[in-house]
Amino acid sequence: MAIADRYLSDDEELVHVARQHWTVLAGEFVALALIVAVVGAALWFLPWDQDWSLIAMAVVVGLGLVAALLFWLVPMLKWSTTVFILTNRRLMMRDGIISKQGRDMPLTRVNDVSFDISLWERLMRYGTLSVQSASEQEGMVLRRVPRPQWFQSEIYRQVNAVHMAQRPGVPPDYQG
Repeated sequence: MAIADRYLSDDEELVHVARQHWTVLAGEFVALALIVAVVGAALWFLPWDQDWSLIAMAVVVGLGLVAALLFWLVPMLKWSTTVFILTNRRLMMRDGIISKQGRDMPLTRVNDVSFDISLWERLMRYGTLSVQSASEQEGMVLRRVPRPQWFQSEIYRQVNAVHMAQRPGVPPDYQG
């Protein structure tokens, strides 16, 4: 995936890339539908034969576009730039449209990975992953991750591979 490739080191392999679950955008799509409905209703009820009709229609459409930009496009861009990346050496989280934020956790520092899934999240197949590190820094929380149980096991698989590779006397190609 192109967005993840720019964050990789030369000797790093991409294991998995995930975005937040699509349900993050459900409210935004409802807002967009309401905006379109309100603009359509306003245009329907505006008189067409008045001198000011054209100006009023332009104002209504302009306000609708601004509302759609604020309530739909900005959250959509934020969702598209929020990414969770697992490599053979670290776990990364990146987000932000204009101002960027990022967090990296080397797999050698991972102590615990837990998940939290409510009934609704289980039906929709997403949840929250909490990754605790060996440092004093607080852990990493990945919210609305698709297939969190699979992602948790994949993180553990990579952590075990890193620890096995660091053990003396273990061949580097050993898969454990």
